Order: sequence, then structure tokens, then C-alpha cells
Amino acid sequence: MTQYFFALVNPEVESLFKLEMKLYYPQMKLAYSRSGFFTFKGGDEKKFQPLMCRLSGRCIGKIDLKDLKAPFWAWKRTEELNLSPELTQISDNTWFKIGETARLLMMVGENEYWLGEYELEEDHLQTPGEVSFLKDIDSPSRAYYKIAEAAEALNLDFAEGVRVLELGSAPGGASQFLLEQGCEVIGVDPALMDPKILKYPRFKHFKAPFESLTERSIRDRIDWIVSDINLPPTVVIKEVLRLESFLQPKGLVLTLKLNQDKHLEHLGKIISQVEKAGFRIFVKHLPTHRKEVALIAWRS
Repeated sequence: MTQYFFALVNPEVESLFKLEMKLYYPQMKLAYSRSGFFTFKGGDEKKFQPLMCRLSGRCIGKIDLKDLKAPFWAWKRTEELNLSPELTQISDNTWFKIGETARLLMMVGENEYWLGEYELEEDHLQTPGEVSFLKDIDSPSRAYYKIAEAAEALNLDFAEGVRVLELGSAPGGASQFLLEQGCEVIGVDPALMDPKILKYPRFKHFKAPFESLTERSIRDRIDWIVSDINLPPTVVIKEVLRLESFLQPKGLVLTLKLNQDKHLEHLGKIISQVEKAGFRIFVKHLPTHRKEVALIAWRS
């Protein structure tokens, strides 16, 4: 029996997702798609875990609402679509445990519903369709959302007393989130920080390019290195590995920009470099991400 699969993809990254499918899942055939929603037939469900999507799983197919049974989560493809109050209420009152099979009702168009399922793992966000749980945060930049989503998905221990070195910190989105958790943050960036970030006594601004950092520059213990620098991943990884060799942080949270096709193709090599430095790796495309992924690494 032919197995079908679904993938929910941020519109900004659909071209990269299609490239990933071509490179790594050539045996799978596109069955049906609309912007943000893709289905495929064929392949092995244990190996279908494309990176450039928020969520993937088994596709049961189109469903008539009269045949739908609770429990389920409900997701709509665009904000213009309206889920009924009944469906929304069932979804809001549903909670799947880690290890359980989550059922997802996907509203793809007016009166067009599809059903999918996937095993809920520890790194999944507890939101229907893996959409962001954050709304209208007053922050200097989108980096706030990215670090907050990574921390939630991977249960990262950003808390009081944790020391973070943030590379490319201006204007301060990620710094704001870290400071709100109680962390001590050293922000490295030649650009200006938002004034409200500079008011935190636990924030220090090293106003220089991150490439200029040396072993003498940072005297404090560093628990995490965080980066959201708009440079090619190969450049970022080279500098981060140089810094971690003498700072010895316990973890890394790096937003890697995949603005060119070759950056996606080189991602496997980059992961191997970090693993050889003594880290175990997790890579995730987060709800707020565009052409980028989060690489989270812990010391083995």
C-alpha cells in the first residue's frame, strides 16, 4: 500500500524545501500542494524528516468533517481561512503527550480539510501545525522569537546565572529574551544596541566585530555561544569553533542563514565539523524562520 506524507512549509522557504526534496528524497513524488502545504507519495516514513519545513508526518488524506473524531489539533493554511468555533474549541482543549500519535486537522482551503498524524517528540512545539506560540512581542528584532522558540523546543537551560556570549547581538532581540530569563549576556557587535537593552546591568556590549575576539577579550566563564549573524554558515562556523576552542561553552545556539542553494548542500559538512569538535547536534527549522535553521549543540 502506497504511503502518503505531508509537510507544512513557511512560504519564504518553499524553494529551499523543493531543493531539499530533490536532493534527499528523489524517490518521493509530489501528490498535491498549495502554498504552505505539500503532500507526497512513496518513501519510508521512518526516514521522511525534511529539514526545511515546520512539521511533517503521515498524510491520511482529505476528510469530511462528519467523519472526523476527536481528539485532534486544528491548523489553517492562511489567516484568511476561518476554523469553526467548534473545531477551535476541540483543538484548544486537546493535549498530546510525548510519544503519542498526534492527529492534525489541516484546513487547506474553504471547505477543504486534510488529516495527518505524527509521533510527538520532545523537540516538537506543543502547538497545532508547529506555529509560533509567541504573539506581538515588543522587541528590537525578530531574533527574540528565534531564540525563544529554540529554547522552548529543546528545553534549553537559559536561566539566572547562565552566561551567554552573543555574536552579532545588535539591535538586541535575542539579548532581550536571554536577559528576561535572568542570563548574563555579553553582546558582540560593532553596531548600536537598542537603548532598553543597555539598561540591563547584566548586559555588557563589546562594540567590535566578533572576528576580533581573542582569548584575552573574554575573561568571564561562558556557558553558551549564541549567534544570528547574517553571514554564510561556513564563515560563522569557522569563527564559532575558533572561539569555543578556548571558551569551552557547554552549548551553542546558531541561526545559520541558507540564502543560497549551496548553503543547504553544505549543511551536512558543517554539522560534521561541529560534531568533530565534541558536540552532539540538533538542527531544526523553527516557526519564525525564513531561509535559515537553528543548529543547537551540546558538549558530548
